Amino acid sequence: MPATPAPRRTQAQRRTQAERRDATIGRLLAATVDCLNDRGYAGTTTAAICAEAGVSQGALFRYFPTRLALLVATAEHVAEANVEAFRDLVDSPVADVDQLTRLLGHLREIVLSRSNQTWRELLVAARSDEALREAMLPARQAFQTQMLTTAADLWGDLLPESERAPLLSLVVNFLDGLAFSTLDPTSEPGAPGRTVDAALALLAQMIVHRYVPERPTPQEN
Repeated sequence: MPATPAPRRTQAQRRTQAERRDATIGRLLAATVDCLNDRGYAGTTTAAICAEAGVSQGALFRYFPTRLALLVATAEHVAEANVEAFRDLVDSPVADVDQLTRLLGHLREIVLSRSNQTWRELLVAARSDEALREAMLPARQAFQTQMLTTAADLWGDLLPESERAPLLSLVVNFLDGLAFSTLDPTSEPGAPGRTVDAALALLAQMIVHRYVPERPTPQEN
C-alpha cells in the first residue's frame, strides 16, 4: 500500500507555532535582561538565562546558536526599544527651554531604565572581551543610525545636518555619564539630583539658544 501522506499543517497551526516561537524568544530576551542586571555579564550564563526564562537549554540553542548570539540579540532588542521610546517622547520640534529640559529628564529616565542597564553592562564587558566587542559593533552602529534618523525626523528643520551627530553624541554621552555615576538608579537622587536638574536645564539652554531662532519682541504701540 502506498504510504499515507503526512497531513499538512493548517494556517492556524503554523501561526500557533510562530506564536510559540516568538513567545520563547521573548522570554529568553527578557531573562537575559534580568540576568545582566542582577548577575552582571560574567554571571549571565546560558544555564542562568534558561532558569530565569523557564525554558530548556535545547530551546535556547534552537534559536540562538551561542551565548554570544543571544547577548547581541538582547542588545539589539534593547536598542530598538530605546529608539522607540525616544521617538514616542515628542512628535514635533521642542523649541522651549522648559520643554527641552523636561524632555532631557525623560530621556534620562530611559537611560536609567532597567532594560538600558543591559546595554551599559554589555558595553563595559566589551572593553575587555574582543569577541563581544566585534559582535556588538553592528548593533552599536545600527543604534546610532536609528537615533540620528529619529533626530532628523524630529528636528531636521532646526539642526544643520553637519551638527546632528555631534549634538546627539553630546546628549547621549552626557546622559550615559550620569547613568554610569549612579550606582543605584532606583534610589532617591537626594541633593545630587538638584545638580543633575540644573545640568539638564543648562544643556537645554545651550541647545535652544544655538538652534532655535529668537522670537521677535512685540513692538510697543
